[in-house]
Amino acid sequence: MSRTNAHGLPKCLRLDKLGYVIDFRKEGIRKRIRLGHISLDKAVRHLVKHQEKLVEEKHLGVELKEVSFFEASNGFLAYSKSRKKTFKKDEWLIRRFNEFFNDKPLRSFTLDLVESYINWRRLRGRANGGFLSNATLNRELACLKSIFGRALLNRQIDRNPILGLKLFKENSRDRVINPLEYSKLIGFCPSHLRPMVEVAYLTAMRKGEILGLRWDQIDYNNRIITLEAVDTKTAEKREIPLDEGLIQLLKRIPRVLSSPYVFTFKGRRIKSVRTAFQKACNRAGLENFRFHDLRHCAVTNLRKAGVPESVIMSISGHKTHSVFKRYNSIDRDDKLEALAGYRRWKDSYRTPDEISKNAVSL
Repeated sequence: MSRTNAHGLPKCLRLDKLGYVIDFRKEGIRKRIRLGHISLDKAVRHLVKHQEKLVEEKHLGVELKEVSFFEASNGFLAYSKSRKKTFKKDEWLIRRFNEFFNDKPLRSFTLDLVESYINWRRLRGRANGGFLSNATLNRELACLKSIFGRALLNRQIDRNPILGLKLFKENSRDRVINPLEYSKLIGFCPSHLRPMVEVAYLTAMRKGEILGLRWDQIDYNNRIITLEAVDTKTAEKREIPLDEGLIQLLKRIPRVLSSPYVFTFKGRRIKSVRTAFQKACNRAGLENFRFHDLRHCAVTNLRKAGVPESVIMSISGHKTHSVFKRYNSIDRDDKLEALAGYRRWKDSYRTPDEISKNAVSL
């Protein structure tokens, strides 16, 4: 009790106009116990008893109810359904977790157990003739960490047993195609797929945003596509600019009166382009190219055209520079142009005679 606070009173003891107060934190939450107008000696005795009680609770402990992984994962899934647009992915992941972890108590988890899960997933992937990338495993581990984080907030555990779990290093995709390859791809796209590919290549819209595009979102007068918060992955409203070429492209798309959606096939909304797009890529001779890579192409092309980074992010919907950089690919032409630009800058400070003399010497 010798240690005092800034008011000269024992730590955790305060004095205000209403008397003495025990001011402390328990499990990260600030709490106060008002003692009223009593003597300092009496207030100190109350403080000592309170601290003894806290020590007793810490060592003897109020036993937490044993919570199984099933309970925690179901609780997290309820949160995911109410808060996340991508909860279907969480449902799939939790089925995999439950298959391996079963009803194991949360407090019995260890980092080694999680490593066993990782090995199990890798073996299962190979057994099915597939391969699990580091990025795929990271998405699963991130979900697992979220389950335990949620359990901690719900007081189902008093500590996180997988704290310190490290993710794998990912090789970010930087697959972009040049204008010649793009023209070849467009030539092999069927009529219902071609405008979707063009919109993705020119606007950096996400596949889900394109598949869900409705006619009422297109404003020809103001030359924009309006994506409301419910339409975007980041849950933030966004406007996509339209030039004359895009406007004419959209106006040429046959409109199905019975459907509010822009992109349809045989009168019905298109929900997936995977098969058609893969066939077009195969015919065009494009290997390891996905529909989402068109977004990379759009971002890179906008940057090469001199559009400021902040404007590109506003169009593409990237919220952080770190994620944006993964979509902005630097290729050999960029590096050659950088050197040429440096040469032009350097030459701007030299006289014509010096430039001519240097050219002759080379």
